[in-house]
Amino acid sequence: MSAHKKRITHVLTIILLVSVLLTSCAPAAPAAPEAEQPAAEVPAVEEVAEPEAEIPDVIKIGVNETMTGWGAPYGDMTWKGIQLAHEHKPEVLGKPIELVLVDNKSEKSESAIAAQRLVEVENVVAVIGVNSSSMAMAQNEVLDKAKIPAIGPACTNPLVTLDKPYAYRAAFIDPFQGWAAAKFATEELGAKTAVMLIDITLDYCVGLGNYFRENFIAMTGDDHSVLGYFSFQTGDRDFTAQLTQIKELDPDIVFAPNEYAEEAAILQQAKQLGLTPDIIFMAGDSADVPELVEIAGENAEGFVYTAQFHPDGYTHPEAVKFVEGFREKYGIEPETFSVTGYDAYLIMIDAIERAGSTNPDAIKAALDETDFVGARGETRFDEEGNAILGCPVIEIKDGKKTFRYIAEP
Repeated sequence: MSAHKKRITHVLTIILLVSVLLTSCAPAAPAAPEAEQPAAEVPAVEEVAEPEAEIPDVIKIGVNETMTGWGAPYGDMTWKGIQLAHEHKPEVLGKPIELVLVDNKSEKSESAIAAQRLVEVENVVAVIGVNSSSMAMAQNEVLDKAKIPAIGPACTNPLVTLDKPYAYRAAFIDPFQGWAAAKFATEELGAKTAVMLIDITLDYCVGLGNYFRENFIAMTGDDHSVLGYFSFQTGDRDFTAQLTQIKELDPDIVFAPNEYAEEAAILQQAKQLGLTPDIIFMAGDSADVPELVEIAGENAEGFVYTAQFHPDGYTHPEAVKFVEGFREKYGIEPETFSVTGYDAYLIMIDAIERAGSTNPDAIKAALDETDFVGARGETRFDEEGNAILGCPVIEIKDGKKTFRYIAEP
């Protein structure tokens, strides 16, 4: 091949290679767009409400009470009232009610343990108890955290329900009881001077004593109308030293809102030392148990105290039903602890019935709206879960509990 032909062939080869390269580097033509498809419809998600918790075949109500120890007489009377109420109303929401009684042995620590057992072991939906303020406070620390509603029968210290949304009580509280006692002392007894004799071991005694003192000073208009403050501790039985000093002060009244055993001993020794009948001894609702008069005997004559109930002060049908039922079942007279136990049970069952559920929050909501007629008439709760009720005043006359009048809130 000639050189000229070789050059032509070489040029043609280069042109062919460049053509191939240009073709391979060119961008691909865009694909034809696909026909647009309609968006698929997403099926609506149907909202399904959570099913209501199934109502158990047996509805368990816990009872945390002082069945042994120093508070046993209070626990015994409270339990009697609860059992009578259970007989009157043994079912709720169409299911039988089982009462689960736990003895707290009249001790704060045991009261908390009893509450824990009722929640974690017995699986109760609500609790009735405790009649003692100190033990009710210990119980409610446990129950409030567990969000289990509770009604204390006769615990009257304001701290029992303070900042405890699930805690209620079937009793009036000590600020009102202290006012009612001071009102009776100044208006009915004409007292111008008083002395305090207080068990400083118990929250109930200290609290009620302070509320009486404040109100008595306000009602007499005299900052010095309370002549002295004397103290002792639970279990003491010799009050000679305190009573001797009180006798020298010669007050019109001695306000001694203590538990029944100490109170009975105080009344016996006051009589022996010649303080009574000239000086009148007064107390709060913890005095309202049969044991006090049984122990003190004739030494209790003229003794005055505030209480949660007296049969002569309540004559409406629910009260008559309670009084007649209690007398027939037990052969004794009803008093503060039996009536508060009775009403506490019925108030709780009424709330469960209105809630239509055993859910604790539903029961709590129903308790907040309580307007219940029990043995002591209409019961409603204030914003702290305290019952709003009248306060009867009782005097021991001729050895018997005599109704004086009701101090209304």
